[in-house]
Amino acid sequence: MLVRYIILGFVVAILSSATGIAYSYKYYEILADFSVVLPFTKIAWLFTSGSLLIAGLYFVINKFLKSVGLLIFNVLLAFGTIGSVIIPTLYPPVFPETIEMPEFYPGFVIPLHFMVPMIWFALSSFFLKNKA
Repeated sequence: MLVRYIILGFVVAILSSATGIAYSYKYYEILADFSVVLPFTKIAWLFTSGSLLIAGLYFVINKFLKSVGLLIFNVLLAFGTIGSVIIPTLYPPVFPETIEMPEFYPGFVIPLHFMVPMIWFALSSFFLKNKA
C-alpha cells in the first residue's frame, strides 16, 4: 500500500519538476533571470522533496483517519500552499547586484508554489483508487 503513495510522490515530483523548470526557463528568458537565486537544480530538489513529503503525510493521515483522512489532507495541502505564498513576499532572498528587476521575484515564485499541489490533486485519484 505504501508503494502506491511513493510511486505517486515520484510521478508528481517528475512532472512538477519538469513543469517548474520549463516555466522557470521561459520566465528567465522573457522577464528576469533569477537563476543565480533559484537554479533549476534547486527547483527540482524542492519539488522532489516536497512531493515525497506530501506522499508520506497523506499515507500517515489516511492510515490513522480513514473516514475523514482525504478531507483533512486536502484542506491541509490547500491552506498550506496558500500560506506558503506569503514566504517569498515577506522574506525575499538577498539578490546579487547582477539581477536587474528583483521586484519581479514574488511574481516568479508564487506560481511555483501551486505546481506540486495541482499535479497531486490531478493524479492522486488515479494512483490511489480504493480497491474494495
